Amino acid sequence: MKLIAETAWHHEGNFLFMKNLVSQIVENTSVDILKMHITLDFDEYMDQSHYAYSKLRKMIFSKKQWEELITIARKSKKEIMLLLNDTQAIDFGLSFNPEYVEIHSVCLNDIFMLKKLKNNIQEKTKLVLGVGGTTINEIKNAINFLNHRNTILMFGFQNFPTKYEDVNLNKIRNIMEIFKDYDYGYADHTAGDSPHNELVTLLGAASGMKYVEKHVTTNFGENRIDWQAAISLNMFNDLHKKIKILSKLNGDGSLSLNSGEIEYSVFGPMKKAAILTTNISKEEILNFNNIKFIRTNQISDMSQIDVLNVIGKKIITNLQKGTVLMKKYFDRIE
Repeated sequence: MKLIAETAWHHEGNFLFMKNLVSQIVENTSVDILKMHITLDFDEYMDQSHYAYSKLRKMIFSKKQWEELITIARKSKKEIMLLLNDTQAIDFGLSFNPEYVEIHSVCLNDIFMLKKLKNNIQEKTKLVLGVGGTTINEIKNAINFLNHRNTILMFGFQNFPTKYEDVNLNKIRNIMEIFKDYDYGYADHTAGDSPHNELVTLLGAASGMKYVEKHVTTNFGENRIDWQAAISLNMFNDLHKKIKILSKLNGDGSLSLNSGEIEYSVFGPMKKAAILTTNISKEEILNFNNIKFIRTNQISDMSQIDVLNVIGKKIITNLQKGTVLMKKYFDRIE
């Protein structure tokens, strides 16, 4: 499970603030992936009639500034995720070969962006689709059009901040059942100062996520864009430790017994083994009257099912009452 540090529009167009934020994240946190939003052609992204146009239009960074920020991340050896908001940003962002690129849910089926992305993204690049606040049909359409083998569905939405009762983990789990062939992420936007913030994040992560995203700030509590959901660097590091514990707790999903389960499942000392309740002679047929199941200090190499499968078979040697049944006492036992 990987933890993503989201920067979004928190910089408010202040390049020095953003440069410091990126530097602090990669140098002073255990971040796995640094995420940055890149918008280059703002008029493709937002119409002048939008209430936020004038405010956000002033916050756009130049290509040179973005290159400097990406270079900081690259030097730190951290993985990067670039959320690309317009077709020009897609061309620019993909030129840096990021490990992850994301299409936000607000433009999930912008056909012009999808075509640009489909025609230029490398097969190895992981494609993140923001699916917060989208319908099943919208998700299906984007997935089917892009047809990208390394696709991640990212749940979560920001409504400044998201009320935890709106997260709807049961709905998320249902969507995961519909799209079983994909990896998943959870972008938590609950209030950074909420006593439930960390709990909500961990519960979301525990729902089968491989990626968990949090807004991060160097100025905790300061009224800036996205500040409501942003946590401090120290809070981020504390969360990272718990995410890694949770990741170990989840395991790899293998149905085979792990070392701890094998130790717990030993027949004899742990699980009941079969022992003879009577003496039994060579060539005699084993039946239920000859055995009982009981915990004993001696280890048996036969499971309870193995024993059931040899009822009616011949014993190949003389055995005394109290003997723990072993495979060697039967002919041709796997």
